[in-house]
Amino acid sequence: MKVNFRLTAMMLVMALLLLAVSATTAQGTVLRVWTGASSPVENEFKEAQIAAFREAYPDVTVELLVSPDYGTQIRGAFASGDYPEVFTVGQFDFPQWQADGLLAVGTEAIETPDDIYPGLRAAFTADGELYCAPKDFSTLGLLYNIDLFDAAGLEYPSADWTWEDMSAAATALTTGDVVGFSAAADKFRWMAFFYGNGATLFDEAGEVAFDSPAGIEALTFYQSFIANGSGKMPGDLDSGWNGEAFGKGAAAMTIEGNWAIGYLNDTFPDINWGVAELPLSPAGTRGTLTFTECWAVSARAEGDLAEAAWNMVNFLTGTGDFGAKGVAEAGFGVMPARAQFSELWLTTVGEEYAAYVAGAAYAVAPIFPLGFADFDAAVNDGTTLAMTLEEDPADVMTEAADVAREILADMQ
Repeated sequence: MKVNFRLTAMMLVMALLLLAVSATTAQGTVLRVWTGASSPVENEFKEAQIAAFREAYPDVTVELLVSPDYGTQIRGAFASGDYPEVFTVGQFDFPQWQADGLLAVGTEAIETPDDIYPGLRAAFTADGELYCAPKDFSTLGLLYNIDLFDAAGLEYPSADWTWEDMSAAATALTTGDVVGFSAAADKFRWMAFFYGNGATLFDEAGEVAFDSPAGIEALTFYQSFIANGSGKMPGDLDSGWNGEAFGKGAAAMTIEGNWAIGYLNDTFPDINWGVAELPLSPAGTRGTLTFTECWAVSARAEGDLAEAAWNMVNFLTGTGDFGAKGVAEAGFGVMPARAQFSELWLTTVGEEYAAYVAGAAYAVAPIFPLGFADFDAAVNDGTTLAMTLEEDPADVMTEAADVAREILADMQ
């Protein structure tokens, strides 16, 4: 049965106002389902999912909140002790919310977890237990301007491209008002090269490894585009972010996620562009980052309420028409979390975006562990200092790593 995804604005407003106390009553089970507002088309898809669930489970009353102020509202609900039975959890919130005992364990309840990409399962696993089911995700790819490559007589980025190839191309593409590469001062861009070069935050013994030679090599490479003039940061290209600089044609290459597809096609429809996997590191390996969120069940849900809540999670994330398959067919940019629907997603959005799917096999969620907020902040600060050429990459990475070592010592 098809459900009309074009829901009215009035229905969405009504969803934003739904706040109620859950209970199992004579009228059936009442589930509160909370999530953040996104693009209009994704909000409509969520509404369609819930409408289909209501039809499939008529004894369950679903009260949906799709809120632009979700973060504030869910934290307020946690503080009160009265929070929804089903809600979304971002990858960066998961460690704290799990440690606070807010999430039910989903290892035995989540439908066919082996079909979920390993990196996504890892993002929502703690102490060997899978807590929630990823609803969708994004990875990073190397965007390139086809017309600028053609004008320079360069071959397009390919599967065997290396860091050296990317650097050489950026130099060749830097002419006049165009630079070869737009490089944001953002750890969530350069750390794709960090993990791609085999670097890690901590080694197998649990010691800080952030400033390993492989790690330093990654930031040095990323900074090199700024240092040698073949790249600039978006602000220096009169742009707010990499996607805008690339869309304007001010940069021939950049790194962005599949969220750029809709943005570029809508905002800069005339740009002729492609996307490739990030190039191979000197170690012969490659990496990318993943960004995801999951549907979770409240640790307070019990009995029939817990059963209904997990039925909801599996309906929203499983293999059915309104789970991962529906995400693949909806075409709003994010990818389905289940590998079996990757080709369906490409059929919907276009085979030319296959690099994003390819990255899912090795993508890493760049999550810093609990208790290391000062380390995280030091990496952010160090990234800015390196990209503005105020400090050497090796120095900022060692300074950040020393912060982590101090934290680790205090924990022992």
